[in-house]
Amino acid sequence: MTRDSERPPGPEQQGGGYLSARPGPPQAYEYPPLEDLPYRPYEYPALEDHRQWHPGGYPGYGTPVRSPRRGTAGPILAVIITGLVLFGAITASITGRLTSSGDTARTTAPVTKLVVPPRTSTTTTTTRAPSTTTPLLPDYQGVAVPSRGVAYDVPSGWVVDTPGVIRGFENEQGRISGTGTATDGKNYCGSSTRTITFVHRSQLDDPAAAAADVATTAAERGFDGPGWGRETTPATPLTTASGITGYLAEASGNWTPKSAECTSSRFSVYTFAFPGPQNPMLVLTIAADRGVDGEVTPEQAREIFSSIRLID
Repeated sequence: MTRDSERPPGPEQQGGGYLSARPGPPQAYEYPPLEDLPYRPYEYPALEDHRQWHPGGYPGYGTPVRSPRRGTAGPILAVIITGLVLFGAITASITGRLTSSGDTARTTAPVTKLVVPPRTSTTTTTTRAPSTTTPLLPDYQGVAVPSRGVAYDVPSGWVVDTPGVIRGFENEQGRISGTGTATDGKNYCGSSTRTITFVHRSQLDDPAAAAADVATTAAERGFDGPGWGRETTPATPLTTASGITGYLAEASGNWTPKSAECTSSRFSVYTFAFPGPQNPMLVLTIAADRGVDGEVTPEQAREIFSSIRLID
């Protein structure tokens, strides 16, 4: 395929709009997840923006906790013990216990209830989600997409990017990209990558239309060599193992790679569109060279799509 565009966070652009210079050699970027830009008002906020964090009710930092005053309990206790002359045996017993402690402040038992409990357990919920998650499929690895609230599985030999990496395709007509990315066979022939995946946010509300649109656009942007040709299959419904209902589509065709090192003569772009947690239309995209070792078949693409699930 055409060398995929690997960029720091930016708009998941499709079709027209501003154009950037053609990318140089791919470089991995590890920035925070995708942020919306002012000129894309239709874009929904990332999942982190709508999570309801409950920071807990412990005191704020800098608020001192008053401890028992030292140096006063001894004299007061001495007066009390002196006044209780008729109970010498009892006072001797009490005095023995106090002197063995070595700290008169500990004799004021009720004060120990004012100690603030540790706060470590209340801060664990704000930890950033990792880039991987427990897979559903055997011999696969999970890909967490925290900014979209979803996860999916890819084969264990693939490379899962950090959450901030953006991948996609661009040419003179525009760019299409997404986050939650993984790759297989990077630079396997020349500068080409055999397979890439990304989660794109579509402007379309209809999942069938979104699946076909992203498949067609990614094919146009990523496989534009001489002798290019393609066709897009009608979108068909699919329900994932976790119960998410969406539509899958495939754009495929013959093409001639620009690099003489590449023997692939066919390609496929598989897409699965489904409503995300905040109702933006998400499209998991798998763009793959075909006719080579390690190719992604339609059956394997369906298997990957079936693993899509929601995450907290």
